[in-house]
Amino acid sequence: MDWQVVFYVDEDGNEAVKDFILRQPKGAIAEIIDVLKLLREFDIRLSSPYVRKIDRSGIRELRIRHSSDSYRIFFFAFVGRKFVLLHAITKKGDRIPEGDKAVAIRRMYDHMSRHADERD
Repeated sequence: MDWQVVFYVDEDGNEAVKDFILRQPKGAIAEIIDVLKLLREFDIRLSSPYVRKIDRSGIRELRIRHSSDSYRIFFFAFVGRKFVLLHAITKKGDRIPEGDKAVAIRRMYDHMSRHADERD
């Protein structure tokens, strides 16, 4: 069974990462889609320069460059061979803002609690 890449959906049905991607220029969207395809193809084996662990929470960042812009999509691996895309940013500096990490972690725990039946 192949890995799937899915968007985190909040309780109101919003898909923040999908919305973020669709707001980007067309060339950036194409680059993001290409890197998402690599994630599906190489699954948890995909590593640098495309994927980097954030911390011990289990969240990783998908690293995308387009032109002079750097994009980061935070995700985690969930049961059933799913990568759940949690949060996305245009990276401005060297460090990832703690607030963005917190958003990703909060969404990961929310997803896990609302989809606990999938883990059984």
